[in-house]
Amino acid sequence: MPFLDGFALEPLPKKWHAESVAWRETYFPEMPEVMDTSHWNRFYPEVPVPTVATIFAKPDAFAGFASKTVGATPATSDLSGRVWKAEDLDDNRFNTALKIIRAQASTELGSIQQHRMVYEKLDSGSLTGTDREIVEGIHATQPGGHTLESISFSKKRVCVEELRHHYQMAGVLTLDRGWDEPRWGRHWATETLEELFAMKPGEHVLDAFNIEFKTLLDTSIFLALIDRVGKYQLEMQHHFLYAPMALSMPYMRWLEESYHLAAGEKLLKAIAVAAVMDGGNLGIEDVQKTVNMWFPRGLEMFGSELGGAAVRGLFKTLSNDEAQRIYLDEVAGKVRDINLAIVGAKFKVPRDAARQRLARLESGERVDGMGPEDLLRLPHRRFFRIRGLAEYGDYMLPGAGFGGVGYVYLPYDVAGNLLTENGRPIDRPRYIEYLHTVLPREYMESRHFLFVKDEFLFNAKWGDPVPAKKW
Repeated sequence: MPFLDGFALEPLPKKWHAESVAWRETYFPEMPEVMDTSHWNRFYPEVPVPTVATIFAKPDAFAGFASKTVGATPATSDLSGRVWKAEDLDDNRFNTALKIIRAQASTELGSIQQHRMVYEKLDSGSLTGTDREIVEGIHATQPGGHTLESISFSKKRVCVEELRHHYQMAGVLTLDRGWDEPRWGRHWATETLEELFAMKPGEHVLDAFNIEFKTLLDTSIFLALIDRVGKYQLEMQHHFLYAPMALSMPYMRWLEESYHLAAGEKLLKAIAVAAVMDGGNLGIEDVQKTVNMWFPRGLEMFGSELGGAAVRGLFKTLSNDEAQRIYLDEVAGKVRDINLAIVGAKFKVPRDAARQRLARLESGERVDGMGPEDLLRLPHRRFFRIRGLAEYGDYMLPGAGFGGVGYVYLPYDVAGNLLTENGRPIDRPRYIEYLHTVLPREYMESRHFLFVKDEFLFNAKWGDPVPAKKW
């Protein structure tokens, strides 16, 4: 059976299609030009122009996709026990499903608002600062380089697919009237979509989608790290109890999300290689600081590491901690692949020889003037966490009654070590001084970091961590 024969297209109800178009005209007015066949074929001649509609896997094709997902069991592919109408979900499961759908729909709109912050700079032809250094570096260190136009069009392709993802979630909520039938006196589909369309940058459900894109580094690392979390969520949700949501996953995961990951990895690798080859004024430390900033937000997209048991096997295939640990291994492999490219470019050697030299560098050895500091590293999972993590530990919040607190309240460094003075964690102002040394300057001046300071670091309601009782 031809691949696309396994899917069915359905249009959104006219009201919500019109609302989507109005939102798009505000935040993504370039879309008609992107979708023009002649423009599209210049950059993607072998890829069909996307269809912006809801696209559900047909039930008889679903198992072929669901069996390949992370954490899949025979039940993941079996649709016989699913709920097909929202009205048949009990209150608790209705509420859980709605929260997950709302969060995913919010991420798609938030992502478009973020990506345009970068492609507008590319389109203006007047790049300055870090963006200019990145582009000059890529051109100086790679034959042919990457044209600004191709990088910009890649971002716009991502935006087209993100908007289609939003259509998908809107379709889940509006093609089944049960989501809008009064429950608890409210019309949930209408209220949810109206809320989502009203969200401005900085107001979205998940924190990673509230951070402003300042440079091309942001967009490349976002695609490589944050969209990778999206891949996990899409795969796990093949197990979603509400069948239309499960049937929404295959096209998003296998045809669209893969491009986002590849686009991010390719650009990030080019930027990292340019940084160590002195192609511009941007160094590997700049790349490292931006990874340090984004990686903690990606980890928090999985939810608390102690949570997820209630939805495992019902809405997702894995618990939060199970999925996050697999993600950590995968991202570590991607970072090592970037380091292989760095070493190969620096020494002009093939991959096998680069692998041998990388192993020596990873062990702490210096190799022909190159040291471990010239490699990219993942920060520890404890670093700069503002929610989610609640491991057992030596400290707790006053009155909590249990050890372990969200690590934003404790000054952990990028290696996962607690920064202390006289046997106690350093104070908050000192920790901010440290963060200035390991996070991008542009981020430290951003709206999101002000939010972190006001709501977490300097919010009196959290109190100061105290030593946990030893039982």
